[in-house]
Amino acid sequence: MKAISLSVGYVSEVLRNVSIEVAPGEILGILGPNGSGKTTLLKTLASILKPIQGVVYIDGKEVHRLKPVELAKKLSVTLTEKIDTGFLTAFDIVSLGRYPYSNIFGRLSEKDAEVVYDALKLVNASHLTHRIFAEMSDGEKQKVMIARALAQEPKVMLLDEPTSFLDLKHKMEIMLLLRRIANAKNISIILTTHDVDVALRICDRVMLIKDGKVALQGIPEEILTPDNIEKVYELRHAVFSHKLGLMEMLNVSSSPQFHIVCGAGTGCKIMRYLAKKNVSFTTGVVHEGDLDFEAAMALAYGYVSEKPYVEIRRETLESALRLAEKSLAIIDTGFPIGHINRRNLEILKLDKEIISFRDSKEAKQLGINAKAVSSFGQFMREIENIIRNSPPKKVHLGKGGENMDNGKVRSEETSLEEIHSSGR
Repeated sequence: MKAISLSVGYVSEVLRNVSIEVAPGEILGILGPNGSGKTTLLKTLASILKPIQGVVYIDGKEVHRLKPVELAKKLSVTLTEKIDTGFLTAFDIVSLGRYPYSNIFGRLSEKDAEVVYDALKLVNASHLTHRIFAEMSDGEKQKVMIARALAQEPKVMLLDEPTSFLDLKHKMEIMLLLRRIANAKNISIILTTHDVDVALRICDRVMLIKDGKVALQGIPEEILTPDNIEKVYELRHAVFSHKLGLMEMLNVSSSPQFHIVCGAGTGCKIMRYLAKKNVSFTTGVVHEGDLDFEAAMALAYGYVSEKPYVEIRRETLESALRLAEKSLAIIDTGFPIGHINRRNLEILKLDKEIISFRDSKEAKQLGINAKAVSSFGQFMREIENIIRNSPPKKVHLGKGGENMDNGKVRSEETSLEEIHSSGR
């Protein structure tokens, strides 16, 4: 499928100057904010809407000049609109995909029935064949609708937000299914989505649209960067982690109350948990490239980092010690200790209250005088007790960032009133 200088809209122009070319077996993901024109573009590609300007080709023919039956043999479309299917079964729904091939009476031939059964089998929905469509879950319905699209034996499939409203299991199944269809059937797929992780995992190319035009287009790994996602979606309280392939909610709480010593991914869950509870913290020393480093960049009020695979230097440790000294307490995530991060133990031996996820025996062997916790519930109770018993102090809302030694701390710009018991 190929679109040249396409402008789309219902009455007025919503999206302008869009050019698309999708090769057989390729998946193109279209991303953008609500109301940016993703579905309108999809409907124009499907000939449901006429373009305001430009042209769409499939097999070298103009889509909007093809007869409906001829177009249905080349292109299928699955939209998000709810349809009243009455008491139709999955077999009945998928059979509708054979309409372009049926005779004047609309009867299915043996070949048609075989195609229907094969389509249901391909999407792992054979067990749904005789089930009433209206009684199915959203995930099951989506499988059946994709089977209907496959039954048309198209060269191009258009799907509007195929993973919306699905639970994790069905979302993963649909993602894998679409990738398998593109590879096995050599079908071109164009889909719209709000899920950046979906685009990263199954799309060969992505298109970001904003303010009535294509902002960026290319390979997901190059296009879906934190800066690009932030600009397109105008994110204020979240950031996209390129290396982790997921969104992190920014911690917008007050100046830091705790210092986290972590590594080897042991701190990610703890940082997210504290951020969710609106408890501010600093982190370090953490090595660049570590999963904890990626989380710290998004969630920590400040952090101190060291280069990858390098033993923590004395000056780097001193920076982390200064952050830890300012905290109400230090959190030990139970990280594994080796040659390059052993100096972090010095932070855990400060004359501060230590909360540790290590068992008491290991902490004692390492010379750490800590309160051991074994669950997040117990951990949070300890955090709340420390905050509740701490003296009120004037804090500042961090905004922006500035370099500090080998890490980052947020600059203090906006004074707030005394905040203590809630973590803010």
